[in-house]
Amino acid sequence: MGRKQTIDRGALLDAAERVVLRDGAGQLTMDAVAAEAGVSKGGVLYAFPSKDALIDALFTRVFAAMDAIGDAFLATAGDTPENRIRAHVLGSRGSSELVTERSLALIANFMRSPQYRKGAQDYYREVLGRLDLSTPAGRRARLALLATEGALMLRGFDFHPISEEDWQQIHADILEILLG
Repeated sequence: MGRKQTIDRGALLDAAERVVLRDGAGQLTMDAVAAEAGVSKGGVLYAFPSKDALIDALFTRVFAAMDAIGDAFLATAGDTPENRIRAHVLGSRGSSELVTERSLALIANFMRSPQYRKGAQDYYREVLGRLDLSTPAGRRARLALLATEGALMLRGFDFHPISEEDWQQIHADILEILLG
């Protein structure tokens, strides 16, 4: 009697990520992931029943660390529109350079698709739509989100070198100056 084979979802996601980062989102197939991971296509399908499920799992994994930071903040500070922005800034501040680069590479590859772009549009519409832009606090919160995303883009696409020390200071400034 043979040992029950286990499928390592994390290893499959690593393989999928390598395919996307190396070859682009258009080349992400179950066959490509199976070949990259050294498993059968059936093994990939066992773990992820569809390509959409695989892509959703990629995004979930990439953003989980940032979400955990934000969720912990909201749990103690309360869920207000301004605190949602603070949570976003804190999540961004807590992301490592590698997570930033991986996140942006995946986003850049998938945002060409209207289906995946819609998720980002929905997120920002919800977060920004909750702000009262008739108040200085609401307008500062909007600027804080835009500044955070700008720093993320500069760092993640390597448009401008941002050291870890500078990364932390930028986010501290956003929190103090715009959300203090």
